[in-house]
Formats: sequence, structure tokens, C-alpha cells
Amino acid sequence: MRETIRLFRPLVLLALLTTSVMTSGCMKSDPSASSSPSPTPGGNNPREILDNDEIVATVGEVSISRRQLLDKLISAYGSQTLRSMMLLSAAEEEAKALRIVVSDEELDRELRNMQQGYEDEAQFYAAMNDQLGMNREEVREDARYRLIIEKISINGIVVTEHEIDSYLEEHEEELQPKKQYEWAQIVVETEQQANELLQKLADGDDFGELARNYSLDEFTADDGGKMGWIEDQDPFESPSVLHAIAEMQVGELGGPVPTDEGYVIVRLDGRSQIQTRSEEDIRAEARRLLALGKTVSMRDLEEALLVKYDADVKEPALRP
Repeated sequence: MRETIRLFRPLVLLALLTTSVMTSGCMKSDPSASSSPSPTPGGNNPREILDNDEIVATVGEVSISRRQLLDKLISAYGSQTLRSMMLLSAAEEEAKALRIVVSDEELDRELRNMQQGYEDEAQFYAAMNDQLGMNREEVREDARYRLIIEKISINGIVVTEHEIDSYLEEHEEELQPKKQYEWAQIVVETEQQANELLQKLADGDDFGELARNYSLDEFTADDGGKMGWIEDQDPFESPSVLHAIAEMQVGELGGPVPTDEGYVIVRLDGRSQIQTRSEEDIRAEARRLLALGKTVSMRDLEEALLVKYDADVKEPALRP
């Protein structure tokens, strides 16, 4: 499963921004420099950078200062990151008022749910680092925030055991152990191109080399078309490709498979079955989903919390 988890990503930037601010704040500042726009890379030479603004990178004769880096980060991510910080503060205030806490057991269960679709815990955290730049602790803090928001949202909402039983009966198929496939693919524009590549493969050409030279999939071409491990019901993958792979044997070539992106040649490299969750975890997840279905959306709740706690952005440039 690739990028199926949408995390509270702006918080990842907090440490970098904080470090930049603190470092910049510790330096002496030139009053005349603070009121003028920071120079942009392209034509700068070291003498044009203020002595008290540390150089963080150079490209030939061009120097890039810490202040330039900080200005770019704030311009690109400042508003979103500030909003994330304000939301976290408002959520923690509300949780304190309602005496809501997230236990380690609840957090661990949420992380186990998030890891469904990955081969193991190590693969999950590696994917979070590669895709979102988040380390293990940042992933845990993000999950903790979302659990706090959910608990606030469903505070006072009642879900009966009968409702849970009915939900589990209706979603029985979804709760079965899930299959996972590892494959590589080559995506081309026409069926004729796909058949020509299949002939090259039959003649002994290397799959990875053909993927690098011909595949239109920019996310996998450079890696020889390797997709990694994908869940059999991954919504981000073509149903026709998943169906074709389900009928293949490990090591077998398949295709051309018509998709919205073109024609796909696939090579199945592995298959496995993902360990299902415990009954306790499944019932807890069902209770949570049923309760969330009775409440407002997460976004509406966040907006309400900002209003309730008089959130106000003082800097005009950082307002949404």
C-alpha cells in the first residue's frame, strides 16, 4: 500500500523551522537588513551576504544563507505549519477540559491499524520516512494527535454492542486476512508497444532495463519497474492490474493489461498473506468508525476548536 495514509504532515517541518529560527535569533542582526527583502540565489556572491547571516550552502560563486532558506520555508510552508501548531494547541486544551487522554495501548493499537498493508513494522516506518520524511516518533505523535481529535469528536456518542455486531456482519469480507503482492511493471502507451516488449522479454532481455528505458511510470521506471509490496485491494492501483496479478504465479509475466495510464506488463515477484488483527482490535475499530459516522467531520471540528479558543494569526503573511 503506497501513500494510503494521509498524516498531519506539516508538523514534520516544525523542527527544521524552529532550529532555523533559534539559530538566526542567536546571531547579531543588522537593523538595516531586517527591513529589506532577503536576496535570492542567482547572482549572489559571498560578499553580498551579511556577515552575521550564516552561509548554509554554496553553488559555484553563489551563496545561500540561512535567512534565505528560512524565508523560503516560511513562504512555502509557514501558513500550513502554523495552522498545524495552532490546531495541536487547541486540541490539547480541549482534551484537558474534557479530561481526555490517549493511552499507550490505544496508540499502539492505532499504529497496528496503520501498519495493515505493510509486510512488517520496519517496512511501515521505512515507508513513512521515504514518503513523508517522518521518523518513528513523528509518526507516533501524528497518530496521537488524530486520536485526540477523534476522542473529542465522539465524546458522549454511544455505540451499542448490537451496532458493532451488525457492522461486523455487514463487513465480514473486509475483515478477512488480506493478500499482498510484490511485482514490477512496465507501462507503455499502446498495446503494440507492450507486445513488442513482451517479445523482447521472451528473447531474454532484462525486465529492469526495459522498464528504465521504456516505462512511462515515472515513480517506478528508474527502479526497474519495481512496485514493492501492494495490498490486493489497494485503491491506488488499477483493479485490472490487481485482478491479473491475482491469477499469476510467482515469476510469471503478464499483460498487456489495459489501464487508464496505458498498457501494463507485469512480473509477479512474490505474494504473501497479511496477518489479520485480533478480535479485540477489530471490535474497537468498528466502534470507532460507527461513532465517527455519527459526528461532524474532522475539519469542521478543527475549525470549531480554533474558534472556541480564539485562535488568531498575528502575522498577515501567515494567514491562509
